[in-house]
Amino acid sequence: MEVKCKHCRKDLFNKLSIQLLTSHGEVKRNNKDMGCGINDPECCSYMSMEKLPEWIEHAITQESWTKGRLHCPNCNNRIGSFNFVNELKCNCSQFITPPIRLTNSKVDISFDSK
Repeated sequence: MEVKCKHCRKDLFNKLSIQLLTSHGEVKRNNKDMGCGINDPECCSYMSMEKLPEWIEHAITQESWTKGRLHCPNCNNRIGSFNFVNELKCNCSQFITPPIRLTNSKVDISFDSK
């Protein structure tokens, strides 16, 4: 899987094996994977705390593990956010477990065709 900034087209994870998740914590296998049975497409993809890129760890540490915005490390365009303070809810009213999210309209996600 590759995740690139839509603004500068640079790879955000430098070939790290990062898994993106749905709002319900399930591994995304394609761009159409949704977190629940509701037919609303998710506006975000989520990341677990395992295998975070250094630039995301730095952003979270800088904000003392509270909440903040994620910016592309190459062009500084906003691409997502993190929130360890407030629990967010999905459209189906279940709590979203991963606190780190990437806005799908700000990144290009391409999945390996295996």
